[in-house]
Amino acid sequence: MDTSRAYGFGKLLAARMYPQAVLAPPINLGVSYHHMNFPGTITLRTETLMAVIYDVVWSLKQHGIEKFLILNGHGGNIPSLGVVIVKLREELGVKIAWTGFTSLAREVLQERIKSESIGHACEGEISQAMVLAPHTVRREAITPGEFKGYPYRHLGEGFDLAYPYRFDEITANGALGDATQASEELGREIVEAALQRVIEFLQDFLADGR
Repeated sequence: MDTSRAYGFGKLLAARMYPQAVLAPPINLGVSYHHMNFPGTITLRTETLMAVIYDVVWSLKQHGIEKFLILNGHGGNIPSLGVVIVKLREELGVKIAWTGFTSLAREVLQERIKSESIGHACEGEISQAMVLAPHTVRREAITPGEFKGYPYRHLGEGFDLAYPYRFDEITANGALGDATQASEELGREIVEAALQRVIEFLQDFLADGR
C-alpha cells in the first residue's frame, strides 16, 4: 500500500508538472524491521535500500538527468533516505531531495484528524489510499488501531527523539489512529494540499541553476 500510494501521488504530480518532470518506476520493497513480528513482512536492510536508490539515480544520471525528487510512502525508509541523498549529492554531484508528502498537508491533518496517534494505517493514510490506490483498501476489513502507547515518555510527540521500537510494542493490530474515520473526501484534501506544496518546491528546484 505504501508503494501504491506514493506511486499514485507521483502519477498526479508528473501529470501536473509534465514535461518538466517525469516519473520513474517505484521501488517496491523498503525497510520494515519494525513490522517483522507481523507474519509475512519482508524487509530490506537499510544498506540495501540505499544501494538500490543509489544505483537508480546513478543510472538515470548517465542519461542526462541531474535533479531528482524521491517520493516516500513508508516511515521505515526515512533514515536511509536522509543518508543516501547526502551521498548522492556529494559523490555524484546531482541535486536530490526526498519527501514523505503527507506531512506537507499539515494544516489538513491538524484540523481533521483527532486520533491520539497517527501514521501507519490511520484515517489519514487510508483516506489517501482511497484516492491514490483504491485497489489496496479492503473497506470491510477496516478497524481502529489498537494503540498501546509508546514505550517511553516523549516518543511520538514530534520531538527530535528517536527509538527503534517494533510496531507490535505499540499497537496490537499493527494500526494507529482510527481508519474507520477515513473517507475519500479527506483523502482528496490531504492529496491536494500536499500536491500544491510539492509543485511549488519543484518549481523552485527546477528553476535553480546552481
